[in-house]
Amino acid sequence: MAGRPYTSSRSGKVQWMMQRVSAVLLLVLVFVHFGIQHFTSDAVTTGLTVAARFNSPYWQGFYILFVALGLYHGINGLIGIWYDYMQKPLARNVVAMLLWTAGAYFGGVAMMNIINPRPLAEVKTFYAVNGLAVGATRGNPPVAMEYSYDFRSNRAAIPLLRYYLEKHTHQDSEAEVDVEAIFGDAYQISAEDAPAIAKKFDRWLLDTIAVGDPKREAKGHGIFSSTYEFAVWAANVRKANAEADGTADVSARLAPVPAYSPTIH
Repeated sequence: MAGRPYTSSRSGKVQWMMQRVSAVLLLVLVFVHFGIQHFTSDAVTTGLTVAARFNSPYWQGFYILFVALGLYHGINGLIGIWYDYMQKPLARNVVAMLLWTAGAYFGGVAMMNIINPRPLAEVKTFYAVNGLAVGATRGNPPVAMEYSYDFRSNRAAIPLLRYYLEKHTHQDSEAEVDVEAIFGDAYQISAEDAPAIAKKFDRWLLDTIAVGDPKREAKGHGIFSSTYEFAVWAANVRKANAEADGTADVSARLAPVPAYSPTIH
């Protein structure tokens, strides 16, 4: 005799229906998440973009719902499969209780991380003081080959900083910064061109800091509230990168920049 399945005509009808409802809702949320990650200004996911999103109550609500529905759908589905193949009530109940307990634990961990994110100002300050990341990883889950990364190099740092300037910096007008005049018309830069582009970018940073008056610029809703704030932040990131790598000419060039503070507007 087969175990009791979840069907609309037996005692599991609520779970049967909720499995379908949660699947439809998850499909919508997945497409929203996919669209954000690939077709918006967050298409390049970094520590700053994640911090900015998770410090928004609207996105916190979105991901709380996402996690809750995902856990419910997965655990409810596993229990349904288990009930189909296990006839003994005790074994059914024990496994169901273990699965729901595990779901509650991991859900609680996820919720705590979502509703208590590291403040965006703290993340920006961390990069300004320590520079961008460098290291190696085998991924998660780990893979056989180890991948090295170095976002302090000009080839990696300059396109990333350009992206923050274009996509995540509030500007009074779109014509305020001619990014192509600074960086060229493409994000990809060669190893040969990187030093010259980096030097031109540093010059723009120093000029912007020298003439910029944060009181004249409107405070926006991007990661950086003005081009002045971005310039001070990016100059400190560049200086921290140079000091970590021992690049003396960059350190000397950016020595006059003021220390970054997230209260700069």
